[in-house]
Amino acid sequence: MPFLLKLAWQDLRGSGQSLWVLCACLVLGVTLVAATGGLYQQVWQGLQADSRQIAGGDLQVESRSRLPTDAVDWMAARGDVSLLIELDTMMGTADGDFQLVEVQSVDDRYPLYGALTLDPPLPLTEVTRKEDGRYGLAMDPVLADRLDIAMGDVVEIGMLELEVRALIAEQPDRSLTASWRGSPVMISEAAFVATGLLRPGSLVEFEYRVRTDMDLGAWQSELFSAFPGTNWEVSTFADRSDRIGERLAQAGSALLIVGFSTLFIGGLGVFNSVQAYLQGKLGTIATLRSVGLRDRPLAMVYLLQILIMSGLSCLAGALLGFLLSMAGALFIETQVQVDTMLASALLPSLLAGVFGLVTAMTFAAPAIGRALSVDPAVLFRSLDGVETGTPRFWWIAALVGGVLVVLMVLIVLPDPVFAAAFVGTVLGLLVMLDGIVRLIRRLVLRMDGQAPTRRYFALHLALANLHRHGSALRVSLLTLGSSLTLLVACTVLVSSLLETIAETV
Repeated sequence: MPFLLKLAWQDLRGSGQSLWVLCACLVLGVTLVAATGGLYQQVWQGLQADSRQIAGGDLQVESRSRLPTDAVDWMAARGDVSLLIELDTMMGTADGDFQLVEVQSVDDRYPLYGALTLDPPLPLTEVTRKEDGRYGLAMDPVLADRLDIAMGDVVEIGMLELEVRALIAEQPDRSLTASWRGSPVMISEAAFVATGLLRPGSLVEFEYRVRTDMDLGAWQSELFSAFPGTNWEVSTFADRSDRIGERLAQAGSALLIVGFSTLFIGGLGVFNSVQAYLQGKLGTIATLRSVGLRDRPLAMVYLLQILIMSGLSCLAGALLGFLLSMAGALFIETQVQVDTMLASALLPSLLAGVFGLVTAMTFAAPAIGRALSVDPAVLFRSLDGVETGTPRFWWIAALVGGVLVVLMVLIVLPDPVFAAAFVGTVLGLLVMLDGIVRLIRRLVLRMDGQAPTRRYFALHLALANLHRHGSALRVSLLTLGSSLTLLVACTVLVSSLLETIAETV
């Protein structure tokens, strides 16, 4: 083994520069997978750690009307209760602009977890109280910037004019909550009543958040036993976290698919790079076989070469992806909860490196097997146009590697629907392109046999090169077709994802 490693390294030092395409493909693909996977994992861990804060409490009882006093007393006896009143309505400005907003009114116990931060840093009761005959409000800073609203401006909600006195710098229960609602505007309950919006038929939501030390399942069961036949919607922080996690999984899967697509395209580049490299080594391989080097040691030499180059490339890609994910987490931690611990980003980077290595060896196996099939007798003939073929063993090895890659994709992608769709799309794409290659070859063979075609030497030569044995048509079409199709698909996917995020988050 040391002799084979030494031989592989010396040969690689002399001619390994031609494998730069392999290195570039793997570094790019592994970097994207590691970066997106690491960033997703950090955001997910951060949301899991702060799921109670994001949900607003341990439980939430939601109703279209106020709960009876005895029900509120029952909940207060089993934990802390905070009431949040919400209503979607239009807000008008002095310039005549109107914008859909989510009007909120909270009590003194809000929030049960985390802290509400206003700019300027004033208590919410002071911001929303009535002064000089006018109530105040705190509003979303993005909305204020969009409508060019400044401190002291007057806005209109319902039948009431209110003064803008603060901006919401941080609201703990609105972190990464995708919904179709408008931007938050916080007012007092007295102002809410004065708007005239709390009337029969209004789609008002009364959300009673509960903080309790009791078992949440037991709390729910006791509530329904004490108040049977109610239509209240009761959810726990775990339910809310699961919904947020589902949306995040969809976004993370979409971004990871971009990385996996790049790595798949890189795998095609690996195949072409390794094949070109080994085609230039046919003379060396034939010479080594003629002096008695058996197939297994000879295969080990070139497997070690590909393993060395792929390993270094995947290591570099994993390191770059890890650094990018950490930088991305530091960049977005002011917007969403993230866990910037090294362990959260390290595991996805290591998995990306392993995934890249398995992908590289899977795509390299057929090219290695084809090069090793060269006959030593070619040393006495010209190497130009030498016939080689991939033995069945190497195709089986590539198939096993492909199955392993598919299983890793299905396991790694957070959303199983995205994972199954991506795998099905890639497999369907390869089958479709292979069918197109066979169809082209049949059509070309039929055209080349026609007399009019043979009158034009250039056309006859071009058609003959397309259907001859060993033609690069299949490899070229599979590579270009897969790359272009996945490029377009990823572009559409990312565009749709950005549009959805812009409209819902």
